[in-house]
Amino acid sequence: MIAKILYPKENVNGNLLWNKSDFSDKGSQISDSLKKLKPLGYWASAFPEGDGITFSVNKGVIKTDDIILSDFRDAFNWVAIESTSCGDGNTVLAELESEDTLLNCTVIIPLEKIYLQETLEIGIYKFVCRKEFDPEPFERLAEFTSEYLQFDTSLNYRDLLKLNKTIEHNDIVINKCLSLAEHALDLVRFTHSSFIRPELTPNPAGQVSNGFYSVDIIPRGSTHLKPFELSGISRPLSVSNNWLGPQVDDLNSRVTHYLASLENSGANTEMELSAKIALRSLRQSFYSLGSESQFLNLIFTLDGLAEPESNWRGWKQRTYIAALVSKSSPSTFEQVLESYDTIYTDVRNKLVHEGKGFYELSGISSNEVCEEIFGYIKDVITLIATSSFTTKQELKDYATNLLQRTDFENAYTQVITRVSNARGKNVHLPSW
Repeated sequence: MIAKILYPKENVNGNLLWNKSDFSDKGSQISDSLKKLKPLGYWASAFPEGDGITFSVNKGVIKTDDIILSDFRDAFNWVAIESTSCGDGNTVLAELESEDTLLNCTVIIPLEKIYLQETLEIGIYKFVCRKEFDPEPFERLAEFTSEYLQFDTSLNYRDLLKLNKTIEHNDIVINKCLSLAEHALDLVRFTHSSFIRPELTPNPAGQVSNGFYSVDIIPRGSTHLKPFELSGISRPLSVSNNWLGPQVDDLNSRVTHYLASLENSGANTEMELSAKIALRSLRQSFYSLGSESQFLNLIFTLDGLAEPESNWRGWKQRTYIAALVSKSSPSTFEQVLESYDTIYTDVRNKLVHEGKGFYELSGISSNEVCEEIFGYIKDVITLIATSSFTTKQELKDYATNLLQRTDFENAYTQVITRVSNARGKNVHLPSW
């Protein structure tokens, strides 16, 4: 077992520090060693958190650093004590701490361009309303007057110990907390955001009006660390809503609770993981600066969520996606199939294979086609959330069973025949 000694300086006590998990069962040995220090001219006391001791040299006693090191090695002869020139205890503790040690914390992230008149809770997340509407303003854990997000999580203890040493390291911790907070805002975007009405998309988590990002961290459990208030430009490039953002009155639905549970208990099945990935991917489209990148990311998200077989191309792929979105309705399936094929053929293929931009596509609204694909993604996620599917094969079996029904076969036969004739192409019906 290793410990590092920080020597006393003027009116500052010295410390002997160690990894508390290594010494958690060494209480009696620590007590015996402390008793050995007293006759040597030291006052010493163990930290209640268990990560070391603090000590001072008694008044009138003169001790050089070398003598102190020798005395402590004699008193703690069961510990490998190393000298350190570092004068910061947290930095030394970080060096001693294992890389995978976690500390329970409450994280608080300010939210802007979102309107909450009441505090909402879903899963591990608490969306706290703005202070002027809070019936218990003195119970707020943060000083933010705006809405804020609050949740408990585990953060790397070494990262916390090294906070406020460099801007670069602070940014790492800030960005991790922001990423965790975005999972909560994914629920808001899923239920309230729109590509046709971009003003209904909130600002990214933690982004305040001056362009800075803010995070409050309240350490819990056995630690000497005090709450942190972190702020910085951890993301130099970002997007801000110039309007008011969504008014969120309710997040209580079967689908949102399902999606929130993927963060609470983890994605344990293929379909849960697919839904979680798709929800995260949607975020990229809402904050992308280009219409083309917004749209193509949505297309890739839909394909990744539904994951058709690699040899399902053309109408095979189109009918499969339309079946998943159809809500088991032949008429809805027919409408979706024709619309999806038009978007895929006249928009997606021209962007991908011909290098065109939306400004070159006559009569096409980028916001409308993005909203259409967004709707498909929401429908498939809703299907997954409200079904008992656990594997991708079950999702494919569901669509296949629909496509083998006579009413669905009649529907796609009519659409494919009509569209193919209009394009002057041969009719190729998929086999299901």
